[in-house]
Amino acid sequence: MTDAPELSIVIVSYNTRQLLMECLESIYAHASVPLQVIVVDNCSSDGTQTAVQTAFPQVKLLANTHNAYFSGGNNQGIMAACGRYVMVMNPDMLVRGDTFRQLVEQMDADPTIGAATTVMYFPDGRLQRNGSYFSTYPYLLFNYTLIGKLLPARKRAFNDWLWIREWDRTTARDIDVLPGSCIIAKRETWQRVGGFDPYMPMYFSDEYFSLCVQQGSGRTRYLCSDGLVHYEGQSAKQVSAWALSRYLNDLLVYTRRRWGWWAMSVLAVLLIPTWIVQRIKAR
Repeated sequence: MTDAPELSIVIVSYNTRQLLMECLESIYAHASVPLQVIVVDNCSSDGTQTAVQTAFPQVKLLANTHNAYFSGGNNQGIMAACGRYVMVMNPDMLVRGDTFRQLVEQMDADPTIGAATTVMYFPDGRLQRNGSYFSTYPYLLFNYTLIGKLLPARKRAFNDWLWIREWDRTTARDIDVLPGSCIIAKRETWQRVGGFDPYMPMYFSDEYFSLCVQQGSGRTRYLCSDGLVHYEGQSAKQVSAWALSRYLNDLLVYTRRRWGWWAMSVLAVLLIPTWIVQRIKAR
């Protein structure tokens, strides 16, 4: 790492030691630009902190004594970053080729881009469908309440539209929502937006961040590169029993941010049957 890194990488970990070690190895093996790497460990119990300090002493380790979750942990790392660009990425990822250089060069070439994501692959080589349009309020009603059960064809149509099914992810384009698993933006953009909303600690904060970038006149874009391999959802699996209530809470906070208290209240009432059914299934 140089005194003036081009790119700061922020990784939040929670009991994903082996995946994180592989992720860090791939980062340094493909460090095509000067890097600063920051790991924020959310009080893991699997020896993550010792493993990082031993194997990667060059990493800036922020060792939490509590779980700050996705948003809080990433915000800590972003505040500690000193690169021109800051990229948040999950610990369950592997870097391919010259991805870092390619992303920095594309961002430099187009200053209208406020923040971006890039190509992601499943471990078997299939492309992941990351990036989407913003949720609409009708989409939330169909996707998360029993309305979608009553009108399944309409629910499928909403999902096909939201996830831009006609786009195969092999070409660059503007999108609305950048996935929290990988977002790159200039450090001043992160600072201006304020990072991720701490009132959505696990879910929807990436969508709200994307909205804030666009409201600040920046484009949110999917950029082509050599890409990343993404094992998807490994940290979230560690808290699966708790995830449902957290997900619904973050959904309601996001709804209030977008459409106000009335819309949130209506959705909250309609979510009650969904919550009951999912709690029964989880037993």
